[in-house]
Amino acid sequence: MRIEKTIPIGDHTITIRELTVADIRALLVESMQQHGDVGLIPDQADLVLNAMLLPDVRLEELRAMAPMEPDVLDSLADSDLQTLRDKCRELNPLFFGMKARLEQAKAQAEMIALAQLNS
Repeated sequence: MRIEKTIPIGDHTITIRELTVADIRALLVESMQQHGDVGLIPDQADLVLNAMLLPDVRLEELRAMAPMEPDVLDSLADSDLQTLRDKCRELNPLFFGMKARLEQAKAQAEMIALAQLNS
């Protein structure tokens, strides 16, 4: 369920709402099209969202842990998605630990490569 918060800003009252995955996808497509880039079709937007929406897990990995139809995932608001990720992390600590170690190994390899370039 989306969270909304109404706040005063100057003489105005503004309502802020959480974005759903579908909202974020639509904004991504719109932004890329407005900036003159090659039109980002929804499938390409899905690739970007899958890889980059959450910092530590891909959306396809969440769906592997919590099977759901794509439209259900699209309807999740930010707080719902974070709750889902947190619960998946609770039940799959080995998976998330492995991902963290892989990221550390990747960072170390990049540092070694940079050090070798500078020597």
